[in-house]
Amino acid sequence: MDSVVNDNLRPDALILPFYLADENTGTPLVRGRIASVGHVANTILARHDYPQDVALLQAEALAMTACLSSTLKFDGIFTLQAKGDGRARTLFADITETGAMRGYTAFDNDAAPVVSMHGVSNLPQIMGTGYMAFTVDEGATGGRYQGIVELDGPELRDAAMAWFANSEQLETAVTSASGQGDDGWQATTMMIQRVASEGGKKPSKADSDMHDDVWHTAKTLMASVKQDELLSPEITPDQLVFRLFNTLSPHVAPARPVMDECRCNIEKVEAILKQLKPEEADDLLDDDGTILVTCEFCKTERRFGMD
Repeated sequence: MDSVVNDNLRPDALILPFYLADENTGTPLVRGRIASVGHVANTILARHDYPQDVALLQAEALAMTACLSSTLKFDGIFTLQAKGDGRARTLFADITETGAMRGYTAFDNDAAPVVSMHGVSNLPQIMGTGYMAFTVDEGATGGRYQGIVELDGPELRDAAMAWFANSEQLETAVTSASGQGDDGWQATTMMIQRVASEGGKKPSKADSDMHDDVWHTAKTLMASVKQDELLSPEITPDQLVFRLFNTLSPHVAPARPVMDECRCNIEKVEAILKQLKPEEADDLLDDDGTILVTCEFCKTERRFGMD
């Protein structure tokens, strides 16, 4: 496996690209990603008083968002947003092209907590029926692309695989886990994706059979990964790649950082407040004549005067 130095990045706050190659030619046959965002999940969840089942879902969504975003080229924001009629009504996470991430979950605190399998959220029980939207917002150019899938599967990864099947029509496998251990929260998503033939050329039968074998072997190997391995602070992402895929000529690329970084915009808040009608503003005023605005993501509280 290629040796890549990522000493400047935390192993639990990065996205690691990798690929599995033809052992004879070095041609990539399967591309993959691991997003390990335990550090980011820790700091984000620390600001929210989520019950355990909601926190488990939010942490997993953060890892899923980081992983999926890294398969796309964009200059803006990638967003995962789900709406449901269950205990968790809104699930949200987004990340910029530089790795700045944020997230929150709106939930019904009166609903009974959902008991989840170890490391995996029980999506139908916690979110009910609804949909998940994946959005790429190219802020600089104004382009916006969105794919929407129903919440049909039992896990968060099922929606991700349905999105890839609908949007890119490439064979994709995803696995993920989140959990809270002695060292805090950890959340990891791994995905592999079959690489299309170069230039759309039809491969020979021998090449096609070999490609099929590599893809099915890669899926089988990834399916064998244990939740404890995905969440272990003792196993770095590159070590996990080598442990799982060492028979398939794995190569890793430089990792990308992931950070807990909100994008609060005071100017936008002020502009919205200025658009309020006088009676609407009066309803929001506190005794000191100011309006308290709390960011849903970072929980920062700011007071704005209406003079």
